[in-house]
Amino acid sequence: MRNRAIRKISLFLLFLTAITVVTIAACNSNRSLLEKGQISSATMPIDKSEIATAPVETKVANHAFGQIEIPVHPQRVIVLDESMLLDSALALGIKPVGFAPCSNCLESHSGIPSELVADISSVGDMNQPSLEKILYLKPDLILSYEWQRQIYPQLSAIAPTVAIEPASGVGFKKEIAYIAHVLGRSDRVEEVLAKYEDRIKQLRHHLQTKLGTKKVATVHLYGSQISVWKPDLNTYSQIMSDAGLQFIQAQKDQQEDWLNISIEFLPKYDADFLFIVIVYEKDSENLNSLSFLKQPLWSTLKAAQNKQIYAVQWAGIGGSIGANRVIDDLYKYLVKAS
Repeated sequence: MRNRAIRKISLFLLFLTAITVVTIAACNSNRSLLEKGQISSATMPIDKSEIATAPVETKVANHAFGQIEIPVHPQRVIVLDESMLLDSALALGIKPVGFAPCSNCLESHSGIPSELVADISSVGDMNQPSLEKILYLKPDLILSYEWQRQIYPQLSAIAPTVAIEPASGVGFKKEIAYIAHVLGRSDRVEEVLAKYEDRIKQLRHHLQTKLGTKKVATVHLYGSQISVWKPDLNTYSQIMSDAGLQFIQAQKDQQEDWLNISIEFLPKYDADFLFIVIVYEKDSENLNSLSFLKQPLWSTLKAAQNKQIYAVQWAGIGGSIGANRVIDDLYKYLVKAS
């Protein structure tokens, strides 16, 4: 009986010794492979109790839905547009990990050079972003618009989400100051706006010399529908005003944010220079055909008679980077061609 007990104890000790040897060998093997780069540390078993998680410094920001606690220095930002939010982030030196483009708009309608967004992941169309793609990118901050409120609960469950409500008439310069505060880059605003002001100052000088008191008008083209927007609602019209351009009185006096008009009302918006702002790809094709420009009423317009009707891709301009397209076009059409 005593011998049998001793035998069981001996077998148990032998078993423990074998387990210990195998475990040590496995650990040494994994360490060797890790050092050689043959396996990733992500595949190694990790004791989470040994990981010290550094606390994230936060601040409280005001947004469209009240107040929210956000990181002071976010590292993985997603913006749910490719206009004001994306433009501002890039101008401030922050490259988002994801953005939501306008899928049926003209390519690069925001005026942001394609090379700046080439390696930023798309999370789907801005009107219906993919929550799965957003979750996959593991953001620590999301910038959205107030009008995307339907998915706000889901977005805020993924990461702190700041909902922005663009204020009509305040201009992109005040918007970028707010976004800079949210992103922790307020120290970059002055530099960004100084570059813009330098270009605008030079353009304004050239336009004053070339144009004098000549007036401009802008209309939006949506297929066959023409609409006129108040000058203070669009970034491009704010840039035109900064450059010293004068809108025709009918557009300045307009009470509605935008007004759909028929072609019979176009003479009311007659100007020395008429800019047709195209939004969607299909509109570009329509404009290239020039079918609606061949209607007799167009020929009565001053701008048509002087061949000063220009089609431009300004609808998605939202910040200081895209502003360069507007400035370049104004040089092209109003300075060099005058």
